[in-house]
Amino acid sequence: MRKSSFGTILLTMLTALALGIVSLLFFQDLWLKKVQQMLNSSQSAGLPVSATLPVSSVSFPTASAPVSQGVESFVGNLGITVMRVLNPADNYVGKAAKYSVLDTDEQYLLVDVKVRCVSAEETCRITEFDFGVESNAGRDYPAELSGNFSDDLKGMFEGGEIDPGESASGSIIFVIKRGESGLVLYYPRMFAFGGSAKFKLSR
Repeated sequence: MRKSSFGTILLTMLTALALGIVSLLFFQDLWLKKVQQMLNSSQSAGLPVSATLPVSSVSFPTASAPVSQGVESFVGNLGITVMRVLNPADNYVGKAAKYSVLDTDEQYLLVDVKVRCVSAEETCRITEFDFGVESNAGRDYPAELSGNFSDDLKGMFEGGEIDPGESASGSIIFVIKRGESGLVLYYPRMFAFGGSAKFKLSR
């Protein structure tokens, strides 16, 4: 008795499941036909099937062209100017490097920068590591740590916090391959969500 009632329940459940699947397929087919009919009517009425709404409130910063030495470029609250370029700077740096020795195919590049905090209220923060140099060959060079050079080398750019309306100046040193051309200093080196600045270092 129990076996037959269990079989009846199981048969009922399987039947209901089969009816549900058939109904789902039937309604799905009807829905697809309805969608296709709507698309066809849109096309016949001369309306585009797909349209993209213009987004006017979102803008992405574009990379600016490199500026020349002595020209100030602005990024956010910073005004940056390249004041001088020494390339090669091997004689200038001399033996001031504490921990590194140049390979035979390397040389020093020295860039003097002036950085102004143009904000009226907020303190600006910048270090030598925020700068990078790129070449026509596609190589990317990070700045050397200012602390890696002895005190004999005066006027190194250490950066840090710059008060509103104030400025900081100094030399940034890079180790580059000999014979590089089309050198460009750029800021910032890591992230450029708020724009970037580039400076020509070679003619």
